[in-house]
Amino acid sequence: MTSFTVTRTGEPPAGWRELARELGTFYHDPRWIDGVARCFAYRLHYLACASPGRLEAGLAVAEVPSLAGGRRLVSYPFSFIAGPIGHSAEAVTTMMAAARELAVERRARRLEIKSVTAPVVEGFERSLRYTTYRISPEGGEAAVWARLDRTSVQQRVRKGERAGVDVVMGKSEADWLVMARLEERVQQGHGVPAPPRRFFTDLLRGLQRDGIVDLYLARIPDGRFAAGFVMYKGPREWIYAFSASVPDLVREYRATHVLLWAGLKRAVADGVILDLGRTAPEQASLAEFKLRWGAQKVSLAYDYSPSAGGLTHARRDTGALALVAKVWSHLPAGVARLGSVLYRYLG
Repeated sequence: MTSFTVTRTGEPPAGWRELARELGTFYHDPRWIDGVARCFAYRLHYLACASPGRLEAGLAVAEVPSLAGGRRLVSYPFSFIAGPIGHSAEAVTTMMAAARELAVERRARRLEIKSVTAPVVEGFERSLRYTTYRISPEGGEAAVWARLDRTSVQQRVRKGERAGVDVVMGKSEADWLVMARLEERVQQGHGVPAPPRRFFTDLLRGLQRDGIVDLYLARIPDGRFAAGFVMYKGPREWIYAFSASVPDLVREYRATHVLLWAGLKRAVADGVILDLGRTAPEQASLAEFKLRWGAQKVSLAYDYSPSAGGLTHARRDTGALALVAKVWSHLPAGVARLGSVLYRYLG
């Protein structure tokens, strides 16, 4: 068995950036990890194991408070693929064990680790509840276009383009406020709190200046913005995030389709996978939408200790969460926006 030195720190250990670039996703970038911790006032722990002269594996976890008291340890809040990365299964298993020790030390109610694939480790309960959907750039733009559903995707993209939808690459604080307001409207319709506006105007705009986030906005001919989304740009895959729109305008102008095609073309040109994000089993219509874009379904492996549970694992279309969502969706918009202070508890 290899001998590793295991450390904990509040800052990225030496070699983390290189390891994240080689093996990780956007969510392993320390600029995202540190930024989320600052934005939501989370206590952050970088776990690392090293052999002489090399960082072998790493895992970032944050302490997410509960409204009922106590805390969860999560790898990582608002990041659906952020589990341990390492050069070997042995090193990754070491990180999982170190995280369990930290959870016990910090008296966390639950430890949640979110991965695509990871070794099954004793002391964890694995859930395969979630999937993601990925579009390959294989064959280039023409081949990717040919794989799109002709009726529900290709025709709608062309309709939106003929209607004069303009794709704007937003950069200013005003542009990011447009995105924040679109997201507030959509999230209230779903019955959940939206991120605070500073998440967009400060954190994501700052990451945009670093070149790892893009903002796409769809402007219709009368000057209004009909839709928007955020692109997280990792080393091997880009992640389609925070898609939001004005329903009536989207139906008329198909702005969401025009925007997503614009982002997909850029990903294909860069030779990276476009990840359309996490989907739960009850979100059948969302899964079908993603499949029509030529995406392939990929299972996610979420590991919990001591057992699966909590908000991440719960269905939101039945029971208490569905009732809360129904009430939230009927709140006045201004009241719902004040509820963004609750967003940090959802991480």
